[in-house]
Amino acid sequence: MGNKKNSIWVVEVFTDVIKDELLKVYEFSTMAEIAYVLDMKPSTVSNYFHGLIKPRGNLLYINIYRRPI
Repeated sequence: MGNKKNSIWVVEVFTDVIKDELLKVYEFSTMAEIAYVLDMKPSTVSNYFHGLIKPRGNLLYINIYRRPI
């Protein structure tokens, strides 16, 4: 779950569950920062990112991906 030095985490926030209208884009250096902002455990956010769990709560309205710097 650590951060690679040459990438950042991008979180896209949408207005609804359908994810057709983008509201805001945030950039974070670690997944732990994303979890803090979403008020969730880092393991839950990581499991969502890796496709191990279905989205729930705030995760219904976001996409998470890595982008090279």
